[in-house]
Amino acid sequence: LDTSVTIRIELTDVSTLIGNIESEDSTSISFNLLSKTKIKIEKSTILRREIVTSKLQNGEYWIEDPNRTRLFFAPTGRGLRSGKGYFSVYEIFFPMVAFGMFDYITLSGGMSLFPGANNQLIYLAPKVTPFQNEKYAFSVGDFFVKFPSDDNYLNILYGVFTATFDKGALTLGSGFETYDSKPIFLIGGELRISRYAKLITENWFIADSEFNFVSLGFRFLGEHLAADFAFVIPLVDSEDIILLPWIGFAYNF
Repeated sequence: LDTSVTIRIELTDVSTLIGNIESEDSTSISFNLLSKTKIKIEKSTILRREIVTSKLQNGEYWIEDPNRTRLFFAPTGRGLRSGKGYFSVYEIFFPMVAFGMFDYITLSGGMSLFPGANNQLIYLAPKVTPFQNEKYAFSVGDFFVKFPSDDNYLNILYGVFTATFDKGALTLGSGFETYDSKPIFLIGGELRISRYAKLITENWFIADSEFNFVSLGFRFLGEHLAADFAFVIPLVDSEDIILLPWIGFAYNF
């Protein structure tokens, strides 16, 4: 038993304890909290426990980003673990649901909810993550959008890689739209700035296209909820800088 390892314990009453295990037997654990308080925990009350030493900053536990499989909208190289999932809403009218299977498959999709519209957008975004650990992750996937017109659709095949560092991450991706095969490039970044917030940038560049943009904003973190607020800047030939607000929410379960 390594008593120097910091452990996060979730109890059946939904409370969370963080500290070090001093000793344990078949029925209970002697536990030292980060506040140096010593308590006894009955094992029958423990829902789950995990090592969180790497998530400590100056002795304070920083919760993990619950929506780490995405930037503002684009995917990262990280995939959902089996049995995990999330419900998200982008720009109010674009909900999405995602589920993880077998630790390397993420299935997600949704439908737009424009009030009064007879037809809606339908979108699917399956992703396969053949490699993933605490520092590096690589995924390949497809993003398909069916527009209300019978034969009008968008389909993007892509690969994306994410490297995670102490307080940040870098995401690089490339793909192409299957209709015209134009190369698409993604550069994204994350920087943790506090226990409950991080900076995110997501930037798209499409070859021989005017549809390029950069973005910068914040993600506010809860145990299961992530809320994004950012500004998107289209890279257009104009003397004025256009700032488009971006709002997104994701609840992970």
